[in-house]
Amino acid sequence: MFRRSAWRHTVSDAVRFHQEQALNTTMFVLKTFGPTRFLLGEGETTTFRVCLGDPHACSCSVFIKEQVPCKHICWVLMRRFKLPIAHEYSFQHGLLEGQISKLLDGLHQHKDHRTRNGPTESVCQKVIQAQDVCPICQEDLLEGKRPVSYCRFGCGKSVHITCIKAWAEHKGFKETVKCPLCREDFSSLTLLQEQVKNAAKLFSVAERETSQRHLGVSCHRCRVSPVTGRCFKCTVCSYFYLCEKCSKKGCHPQHPFASRTNRMKKWHLVVEDLRDETRGASSQPQNDSIIPEAADPVPEHVLRGLPTVRVKSGARLLDVGQQCRICLLDFILGQHVRTLPCQHKFHADCVDGLLRKSNCCPLDGYVIYNPLTRKNEHSLGNTQQQRQTET
Repeated sequence: MFRRSAWRHTVSDAVRFHQEQALNTTMFVLKTFGPTRFLLGEGETTTFRVCLGDPHACSCSVFIKEQVPCKHICWVLMRRFKLPIAHEYSFQHGLLEGQISKLLDGLHQHKDHRTRNGPTESVCQKVIQAQDVCPICQEDLLEGKRPVSYCRFGCGKSVHITCIKAWAEHKGFKETVKCPLCREDFSSLTLLQEQVKNAAKLFSVAERETSQRHLGVSCHRCRVSPVTGRCFKCTVCSYFYLCEKCSKKGCHPQHPFASRTNRMKKWHLVVEDLRDETRGASSQPQNDSIIPEAADPVPEHVLRGLPTVRVKSGARLLDVGQQCRICLLDFILGQHVRTLPCQHKFHADCVDGLLRKSNCCPLDGYVIYNPLTRKNEHSLGNTQQQRQTET
């Protein structure tokens, strides 16, 4: 039978990008027009018409411009018809009548695609929900923000990498690790070992610092940095911190303060007068009032200035085990990734919203914006520029 669209043996970067978009986008089948034509809904009002055939077609602007399978076509193939991302049908620009018949009959689901030690992924990772827990340690996945792996040949659910490693060692698996949930093949042992190695790079030096070191914070009076022990923050002035020693000396008496000892904990309102030594300053706040983190967001110009890269083909961010530790999903082609001063890397879409509410890294509490250090950096830059001009 004459084929209008050429058969492709490998997936192009453009189609792979659209596949990853499809897996991370919520869509709905609003209406079907026969077995191969669909009206999809994306968002509250946007709709698109998708038709499978030779070639495939979609009404979206991306398909009209690029003439390659867009995220809507990829979504129909991988979500509606359950095609694995690596299946040869999933990235073709079109399918013949016989191939579509196999797709409709679900014959691709009966193939033994669970290749041991195979490099391709046969099942997509399921998006992690707020209530999802690791089946081994039972900790909340999104709350703990620890790197995860997922069942590649069965349920697609996520498990902490360290937990599945311990599970594999306990069970004595030699070549293929079994999923603790569905008992299907989780992944090859070789792939898991590679994930363990790469996931270790996701932890920064700052993350291993003692919690009583308030990273990125300078005392506004004595300039000690970082503040260690109990740290005090003005509840009125933005980005104003004092160490405990300067707070006891009565610095900045015109405003109330909040304090915390652990940089990852909430700020608690201080009600006692620390200057009154006869009353005795307690090492703990006497009030459980919590100061909202939104008091000090990262300024927009600072946020825009954080190092940002677009993930390209061959980038190390695409290595197995590399992932955003907010959503716990892999980095994919075309996404923008931000690096914070503590060297943690996140999807820009994931971290930007958090930094607009809180002036610290969500993993280690490292304060992003410190006006004291910014002033020093600016002054140093001006001095160096002046010296270069004079010479």
